[in-house]
Amino acid sequence: MKRTRKQQALIYVGVLAVLVFTLAPIFLLIMATFSSSSDLNARTLHFFPSNWTLDNYLSIFSGEASDGSLPPFLTALKNSLVISLSTTLLSLFIGVFAAYAYARFRFRGEKPLLVSVLGFRMVPEIVLLIPLYVIFARLEMINQRSALVLIYTALNLPFVIWMLQGYFKSIPVAIEESALIDGVSRLGILFRFVLPLSIPGVVATAIYVFLISWDEFMFANIFTSTYDAKTITVAISEFSKRGMVDFGMQITGGFLASIPPILLALFFQKYIINGLSEGSDK
Repeated sequence: MKRTRKQQALIYVGVLAVLVFTLAPIFLLIMATFSSSSDLNARTLHFFPSNWTLDNYLSIFSGEASDGSLPPFLTALKNSLVISLSTTLLSLFIGVFAAYAYARFRFRGEKPLLVSVLGFRMVPEIVLLIPLYVIFARLEMINQRSALVLIYTALNLPFVIWMLQGYFKSIPVAIEESALIDGVSRLGILFRFVLPLSIPGVVATAIYVFLISWDEFMFANIFTSTYDAKTITVAISEFSKRGMVDFGMQITGGFLASIPPILLALFFQKYIINGLSEGSDK
């Protein structure tokens, strides 16, 4: 059915309106990173800075500002990368084996146990804060990145198991039976057949775990008090002290912190769409 010119015009107008509504805040965010404090604190809205400046970027990377020292942003960025990547790899390493066991092996209490695994993720995180702090304090793991890796892994494992077991179930059992007849072990089947066929789901799950770990603030704020262990979300919050908020530094830090997730979404958007859509069907 052909669309009339009026219908096409309405479609273009609608798409343009959505784009403006979606991209306008991002545009203002980028412009704000090049704005001075006077522009950001002005009562009138500035689409473009009155005086373009790179002071926010220079200060955030140098760790110095007019009111004193700032959190070492590059250290916090490195901590977030190490913690997020370690959490993603550890969650996938454990989750792949657990998900495959749920998908292929039959044992007593299988379904209730699988539901209970997902139910653990439904528990509010703040309820776990004090018990976890006591445990890691006794283990002398406060102010260590490994503590956050273990916490994030425990919180993300239910999603990883639930997501991947659906993918593994969708793979025909006949493939594995043929491989077993040829003498391939279960581990060989998992790594040579099951995982390659589940790449969209694995990638989508990995990106989800990475983003959740990257954006997490509560545990990172409570379990770290030194700049050697603080993550990027905690470092950005440090730009607000003694009732004074450095909007330029917070906006610039937030913009820089959003770049890795944006790059992930751009490079792996095909896997994200396929992984989440197929996973919802399965």
